[in-house]
Amino acid sequence: MLALLLLAQAAIPSIGDTVWVERNVGQVGTAVVRPQPWSLGALGQQLGPATVQLGQDGALVRYALVIWYPGEHVLTMPGPVLVRRDGRSDTLPAGTVRVRLASVLPDDAQRDRLAPRPLSAPLPLEARAWIPLAVLVGLVLAVLTVAALRWRRRGRDRVHHLPEMGVTPPDVLASWARNGEHRAALHEWAWLLAERLRTSQDLEETAALQRLLDEISLHSFSPQSPAALAALCQRAARLVAA
Repeated sequence: MLALLLLAQAAIPSIGDTVWVERNVGQVGTAVVRPQPWSLGALGQQLGPATVQLGQDGALVRYALVIWYPGEHVLTMPGPVLVRRDGRSDTLPAGTVRVRLASVLPDDAQRDRLAPRPLSAPLPLEARAWIPLAVLVGLVLAVLTVAALRWRRRGRDRVHHLPEMGVTPPDVLASWARNGEHRAALHEWAWLLAERLRTSQDLEETAALQRLLDEISLHSFSPQSPAALAALCQRAARLVAA
């Protein structure tokens, strides 16, 4: 599909205006769309990186450009690169777009007789004062001092009252799974399976534990159905209880 130019509804853009050019590349599935940089040479310049918007009609690539010369120009938009999940990449063909820019000079005046505008008055420098910085530094030091005193006075008590860290019991993990918290349960099942793998002397059991740990690592935080996650929880519970 050829690239389309988004023109303002009220007037044609002029020199120096931001001109948006977009291209719909259609449905790309699971591929990642990577727009290529657009070099316009002396004609203009790309303003920042291109953006990609995904919608019902597919992926929309948008470029923000500025063009320095009036008139009608035919531009060649670089084709984006599609990167597949298996690592393969495809570069789509380039597209063309016709852009019309209006001049900022008056239409009824001769250019060789136009006089430049007078210089603008210089902008005054802002006043600099150290009082706000001194107040801010004082407030920061006061807060840090109070926090340090409180920490020093209560630090030892906090060390003695730290909660004991332990492994969540299997019956609690089974309850999590029944209530639909499969990912949280799988995270804790992995700790129990890893400990079982560390102490196991049976080669068949070791292989089964390693396969299940690999599946949990691969699928527990990827898009999976609740039934698939529940099946993983059941397998983990059986191996831990064996």
